Amino acid sequence: MKYFNLAVDLGASGGKVFAGTLQNDKLVLQEVNRFPNNVVEINGVSFWDILYLYNNILNSVNIAQERGLEVLSLGIDSWGVDFGLLNKNRFLINNPIHYRNMFKTNIMQEAIEKVGKQWIYEHSPTQFQPFNTLYQILAYKKYAPDFLEISKDLLTIPSLFNYFLTEEKAIDFTMATTTQIYNHRKRSWDEEIIKRFEIPDILPKILPAGTKIGKIKKGIINKNSEIEVVLPASHDTGSAFAAISSDPKDTLFISLGTWCLTGAIVDEVPISKELMENNLAAEGCLDGSYRILANITGMWLIQGIIQSLNLPDNNETYDKITKMAKEAKPFTSYINVDDASLQNPDDMIKAIKEQSIKDSKLELKDTSEVIRTALEGIAFRVNETKEKLEKILKINFKRVHAVGGGTRNKLLCQFISDATGLEVITGPVEGTAVGNLVSQLYALGTLKNFEEIRDLIKRSFQFQTYEPENPKLWKEAFRKLKM
Repeated sequence: MKYFNLAVDLGASGGKVFAGTLQNDKLVLQEVNRFPNNVVEINGVSFWDILYLYNNILNSVNIAQERGLEVLSLGIDSWGVDFGLLNKNRFLINNPIHYRNMFKTNIMQEAIEKVGKQWIYEHSPTQFQPFNTLYQILAYKKYAPDFLEISKDLLTIPSLFNYFLTEEKAIDFTMATTTQIYNHRKRSWDEEIIKRFEIPDILPKILPAGTKIGKIKKGIINKNSEIEVVLPASHDTGSAFAAISSDPKDTLFISLGTWCLTGAIVDEVPISKELMENNLAAEGCLDGSYRILANITGMWLIQGIIQSLNLPDNNETYDKITKMAKEAKPFTSYINVDDASLQNPDDMIKAIKEQSIKDSKLELKDTSEVIRTALEGIAFRVNETKEKLEKILKINFKRVHAVGGGTRNKLLCQFISDATGLEVITGPVEGTAVGNLVSQLYALGTLKNFEEIRDLIKRSFQFQTYEPENPKLWKEAFRKLKM
């Protein structure tokens, strides 16, 4: 009998569910379901529609079983930092709040002023982002203290769904490292941060990624079966990095989607002033190592441009947008793609034009220039991150390996190759789902070690390679635009 593992990959714009099985010594995927992740706005606050997402997870399991798939296990991954709160009677107190709300607050700055930036980073070396879990908890303390007063448990998004399915409350290592409450040296919650900021006793136990936590409760899905729920690398970037098959010692890794998460893998975190000053994160990997990375704004810019143009969010639109960028004049301007003004604007095209004037004193005249400047800006930031990592970690990168849906944009992949001067390897496209699936196979004992994981991925998927065409031109353009 052929068994299948289900990977539920939840992103900021939608959910995807894939069934994976081993066939002829390869991992074979088939898509089970897709559904949108619609944000709900109430009185100016954005919420995730968590019950809608949960219903779609259950529906996806039912669809797989109706197709005759013998589902052995299920793993859920998602974006980091956001969470739900349960009261003592195990009820969900409210829909989880969307992380982008935090750009409207000064909570992170208030926390830094209270204890110092270096103190926070030494205790938990995570990239300083206003939406980190720590600052969201502090926002509750300031704006909705009654919610925390009745809270018994805090569960990040995958852990919340796992609780609904199994009644087990746990977070995996990769997700814990995104919170800015996790101590990377002690590999546990940081008691000093908890004490200093008076965080209530609501944090869940931490388990290694690739751990079985229980079976789906009877009566939840249409067909009662013994489906094992696994904690994969439940932070989606952790799963994405697990799908990268290149040598981790000298490869610059990218998970390219809404965010362009760019970094290197190390066994232990070299906590240093340089890491903090460059605002680099140290987040967990499936095998217990760490990825030192920057959260660079990625295809979010293109998604925003599409919304500004009132175009449908489909492949045809992305092809049209890419064609416009390809035909536009290169190096018209430079923008800092990570500026706060680009994180949640009402009109992305207008915001990018204003950012161009702010950063380069140059005016973007038409939409084609806006699109190309956005894509070039992402590539420039990847190269800046590469150079910082090489200096801080003493690594000489020999290649870039990118996974994720953003790798479908061949123009951006070529831009990254040109900007870095390195060969860029892309694939698998559904990297996060693949990483989720191999996490499950590891938890179930089918894959014994991480060499077996990389070998399985290498022989299961096709990869595309981009070679640098004009690296000197890109280097000179960056120098001039940044002057």
